[in-house]
Amino acid sequence: MCGIAGLVSVRPERLDGNANARVAVMRDLLHLRGPDDKGLWRDPVATADIAERGGCILGFARLSIVDLTGGHQPMGNEDGSVQIVFNGEIYNHLELRQELIALGHQFATRADTEVLVHGWEQWGTEVLGRCNGMFDLAIWDGNRRHLLLARDRFGKKPLFVGVADHGHTLVFATELAAVRAHPAISDAIDPHGLLSLLVLDYVASPRSILRDVHTLEPGSFWLWQANRGAPILTQGLWQPPTAPDALLAQLDEKAALAELQLRLIKAVDRRLMAEVPLGIFLSGGIDSSLVAWAAAQVRSAADIDTFAIGFDDNSFDEADHARAVAKHLGTRHHERMLVAEKSLSLVPEVLAALDQPLADPSILPTWFLCGFAREKVTVALGGDGGDEWFLGYPSFAGHRVGRWADRLGVSMLHKPLQAMVNLWPVSHQNWSLDYQAKRFVTGLGQPPSLRHFAWIGGLPIAQALALLHPDVRKSLAQSEQAQGPGRADLALQLDQTWQAWRLPARDDFDALAGLYARYYLADGVLQKVDRASMAHSLEARAPLLDPDFVQLARALPTRFKLRGRTSKWALRQIAADKLPATIVARPKKGFGVPLGAWLRGPLRSWLHDVLAPERLERGGLLDVAAVQRLLVEHDTGKVDHRKALWALASFAAWRQRSRPGY
Repeated sequence: MCGIAGLVSVRPERLDGNANARVAVMRDLLHLRGPDDKGLWRDPVATADIAERGGCILGFARLSIVDLTGGHQPMGNEDGSVQIVFNGEIYNHLELRQELIALGHQFATRADTEVLVHGWEQWGTEVLGRCNGMFDLAIWDGNRRHLLLARDRFGKKPLFVGVADHGHTLVFATELAAVRAHPAISDAIDPHGLLSLLVLDYVASPRSILRDVHTLEPGSFWLWQANRGAPILTQGLWQPPTAPDALLAQLDEKAALAELQLRLIKAVDRRLMAEVPLGIFLSGGIDSSLVAWAAAQVRSAADIDTFAIGFDDNSFDEADHARAVAKHLGTRHHERMLVAEKSLSLVPEVLAALDQPLADPSILPTWFLCGFAREKVTVALGGDGGDEWFLGYPSFAGHRVGRWADRLGVSMLHKPLQAMVNLWPVSHQNWSLDYQAKRFVTGLGQPPSLRHFAWIGGLPIAQALALLHPDVRKSLAQSEQAQGPGRADLALQLDQTWQAWRLPARDDFDALAGLYARYYLADGVLQKVDRASMAHSLEARAPLLDPDFVQLARALPTRFKLRGRTSKWALRQIAADKLPATIVARPKKGFGVPLGAWLRGPLRSWLHDVLAPERLERGGLLDVAAVQRLLVEHDTGKVDHRKALWALASFAAWRQRSRPGY
């Protein structure tokens, strides 16, 4: 895994004598993503021609995984007219390579990157849909004067693009910090991005936390054309929502489970491709356990390293389950305890390292796990994706209850119900009854497209808006009337995505799976794993997001995924004779930390410091009085505001850091 950076422009001043050094600064900020090698390439266009033909600079930082000696980037085609910087893995690159060789293309390396260079020459943007992998990439075509920017179909790898000079200049990188380091990009906060953070726990693409920086959506591309000095920017989805495969949907139960098992093994086998040590994250849940089992079908279990962490709080600890799976399979298991003292010490380190605020506190144990695994391996496989495509979250079962509440008129009583459940004593246990009940009732007051985000995210939009400075609320209301393409207000964006998935779906659950995958998975879970793993120069892979595996998962009717209160039914059926019975029967348990108790106890001083009135007043973005009320109510145990306070603290801590490169 690697990091990419660069710019393209028709402004000669953006490509002056200092331009290479500016991109080198951006690239070097990605050194943890690519500690093994680095490169820089500049388009050889004459200075006098830049205003009409445009020019490009590409930077690259490499973590060597495949073709350790021959995969240097930026990488070009035979005559150097096409250049690429590519962060990711293409698991079917050998098949694509043979197809391209048969079409007359010549290869100089064994690297999967070169497949994309020749694939662009042969197929244009269609090459993206042919790839089974994860990536963010930039391809500069010197003959056409085109720049292609693209992100993989599920959003495993991020790509930020800053727009300057009214679109005449694009500055792009794998991390927001690298884009911020270029002086062409404004550091002004996007209030829509801040609102998204408070509502969802993350900033939903295509926004970022900065006004002039976009995040490419999963399965999307940008194509910039110099166009004789008047650039044209085309944006699109190369992987839009589509209907489930009708033929696969007709498989009977026995055939469907057999095919699902076969595709699982193939997906894992593809992701064992590496020339460096490789292991598996093992939580003891059904998803990661099946990944470990599948790996043991193509490799000796005794040669497979599995990694798990434990907690000193029993309501959060899963180490015993992971240990049972490892013993059952016979893997080489590694385990480490994450005690409260260590968790607390990680807070400032983790928040300081994030290039964009992220309000999911499970990044703390994920960060610790990645650092632990990196001591022995460079690549790790995990179980991400199973909960989305197989309806594993409790909120999917809650959707059925919510529909009944709507039909019976109970949802109309959400305000008195909310007042009633708010009287329940606050518990800080993992997934406590009072927490689930309060979140569920909060969701009842939301329209269908927003309900699930109220259940699994942060604050309802109205409550999040109340935490913003009055001037910010006013600017949001005004800007919503004049949004450009892809910058719609949050509620509208979420509803449009919901409707886009409903059109090809067979039922609500098909659409919900797509909605969760588009936002909660792509912009939340996968970005958490990306930040935590790459901070330790560790490549994380997700076999359950293999396109062939997801194709079948999407095709399976809802009864194969959710039966009564049993989630991930098909995966449990596959696991029934392969894993310990206690693992197969386990309900979903999140990878969490006792955040509520921490914010009232050992993290209280830090929280009050980072959210101190004088600090917030200088920022001018938050309503100081409203934030202070949350602090008081949480301190006294009146209301559990852990989610909102953590989001606010994550943003405030990020905002109080100096701008990279300055």
